[in-house]
Amino acid sequence: MVSTAAIPRNRRRAFARLVAAFAILLSGVLVSPLGAHTEVFERAPIAGVPVGGVVDQVNISFWSNVLTSNITVTGPDGQAIDVATTQLVSENRIATTTFPELIEPGRYVVNHTELSPDGDIQSAEFFFVFDPTSDNRLIPVAPAVIGDSGPNWVLIVGAAGVILILAGVLWPKKTSVAV
Repeated sequence: MVSTAAIPRNRRRAFARLVAAFAILLSGVLVSPLGAHTEVFERAPIAGVPVGGVVDQVNISFWSNVLTSNITVTGPDGQAIDVATTQLVSENRIATTTFPELIEPGRYVVNHTELSPDGDIQSAEFFFVFDPTSDNRLIPVAPAVIGDSGPNWVLIVGAAGVILILAGVLWPKKTSVAV
């Protein structure tokens, strides 16, 4: 058995740092499924923006596909709007629902719940303002670029951590000279 005293101190530190870097990299790979949750790419009507003209649908596009989606709309009076069953289109990357054309101006609240491919149920809410005099018109959303999975923050942070650890391992250390 080799004694650790036989290994120079700086080599033991370098080895410990490499083990730590490997552990962080491995944890990033194991934790990366947590980044599989889908994120909203675009909404129509646009959240918080007044919209006029014909408003008879809500569209939500996602960075990646979803398995199911449910969209509800609540009117300015707090009552639920009668909406059609939510449909998934464009390779399940866009959720859309329709309803009778809006006539009452005011703030409308949209709630949506999605089941992502990793089994996580995600819910969110946004609002838009229907103003028949607004020049902004409802423009249906487009899907995110096919093949682009959007931001995967777990991998980005993990890569940054590995770079920082490798910099610590490879960066030359100052040595003090005894006088």
